Amino acid sequence: MRSHPLKQTPPQRRRAFSLLEMLLALAILGSSLAILAQIAGTGVSAAREARALATARMICQTKLSELLLNMQAGQTPTTIIEAPAESFDSASTETYVYSVEILPGQLDGLLSLRVSVIARAGDGSEQLAAFALDRWVIDPALGLEEAEAEEEALREEIASGGEEPVA
Repeated sequence: MRSHPLKQTPPQRRRAFSLLEMLLALAILGSSLAILAQIAGTGVSAAREARALATARMICQTKLSELLLNMQAGQTPTTIIEAPAESFDSASTETYVYSVEILPGQLDGLLSLRVSVIARAGDGSEQLAAFALDRWVIDPALGLEEAEAEEEALREEIASGGEEPVA
């Protein structure tokens, strides 16, 4: 029997990858690894900034509470330009600096207190986070607390049967 002239022989099967296919696969793998490394680095940086912001927030709240307690004890608040603050985490490498700003409020008799905290990298080169809290309080220099105490004493005297003062 004779073979047909148009009939082709079956193609031979390849037994390995070509060099071009290997280089293409390695290029795809390398670029994927580079992208994953960049994403991981961004995640670590974001986690570090979030931890610094949370710590700055706690320091800010603590300093504002101390300031308000001191005001209740009769101390007049003072402006603090920059002072170091200790982190709550002893293993923290960040440095924290806080400042207190005392300004007149928008209404007479009020003070605006602003406590700000800045978190910097351990070497101080980069600012990681900043947080500030504002609080309006009655100006202790007005003496409103004493006036309220006198008014309360007068009300107690009237309630206990004392004579009403003539106005």
